[in-house]
Amino acid sequence: MTKKANKQKKKEEKKVTREEELERENELLRLENAYLKKLRAFRENPNAFHEKHKQKWHLISKKKDSD
Repeated sequence: MTKKANKQKKKEEKKVTREEELERENELLRLENAYLKKLRAFRENPNAFHEKHKQKWHLISKKKDSD
């Protein structure tokens, strides 16, 4: 195969359908939305945020200790 044919073949393999592009964009928007919600909750009440994560950390550390 020539170099041109190899490049063309790779280009064709990398093509994504419009549906796949939209699914990817949708997932990125979901992630951004979740991040912004958490950021807003933290700004409204930072202490509650820290308490929640402390509790979660203690639960995880207890599981590790019991293993």
